[in-house]
Amino acid sequence: MKDSLVRFSVAIGGELLRRFDRYRALHSHPNRSAAVRALMRDALIEEAVTHDENEAMGVLTLIYDHHVSQVAKRLTDLQHEHLERVVTTTHVHLDHERCLEVILLRGPAGLVRSLADDLIGTRGVETGRLVLASAKALPGSASQEHAHPHKHTRGRHVHPHRHD
Repeated sequence: MKDSLVRFSVAIGGELLRRFDRYRALHSHPNRSAAVRALMRDALIEEAVTHDENEAMGVLTLIYDHHVSQVAKRLTDLQHEHLERVVTTTHVHLDHERCLEVILLRGPAGLVRSLADDLIGTRGVETGRLVLASAKALPGSASQEHAHPHKHTRGRHVHPHRHD
């Protein structure tokens, strides 16, 4: 069941409001309310993944020099030691020496962060970055607002289903 909307006011002005309006436009939010909701969700997701036990999804990007002795093998071995955390990987050749590896990770946020730190710290890795998101929908999230039955059309077919 969808919660009813509650209106509340925020007093803001000057440069902060001008910058917020630029932010809203840059991110294609249709109005200030939508922009505030998005920022609130982002803050709640950020808070959720700071708790080590909360389920999280992580996107880890690594750039490494494949000429460094055994770097690809060490990265693969680490992933094989944590099969329950590694969802999938994608490997891209950037140039003659450097590769990009994108690894999707899942599990308790603390364990995902720990594995990402081990992978980033592997000799030969030039740079690495982990982006975490909550694996569970947060109360009031867009997916929760979308929990009513409806139909999607694909080509000429209709696919009714629920988003839970």
